[in-house]
Amino acid sequence: MLLYEMLIAIAIAVVLVVAAIDRLAARVMMGPGEMSLLRLARAATAQRQLVASAAQQEREARAAAAQRHLVAYWTHALAAPLPARFATLITQLETQDVSA
Repeated sequence: MLLYEMLIAIAIAVVLVVAAIDRLAARVMMGPGEMSLLRLARAATAQRQLVASAAQQEREARAAAAQRHLVAYWTHALAAPLPARFATLITQLETQDVSA
């Protein structure tokens, strides 16, 4: 059983080494046009990631600003005194004998 496991591990290692050598050989055999296309593709990917990151930061900044606005609004609303009519109504409701 141990022999089979060792053979499988060796086979996997050989496959990985062959794949690595193949990628390296393909890269060495690339011409200047292919290399420039590869660089262009990488640059485009990096640019898309930067744009997506900037858009995400902008969304987060807008959400934070909206949250600050709501907190300020509700803080102001809660700090404002109640109109006299509401205060009277609340006092009347508190003094009523309510039986459930």
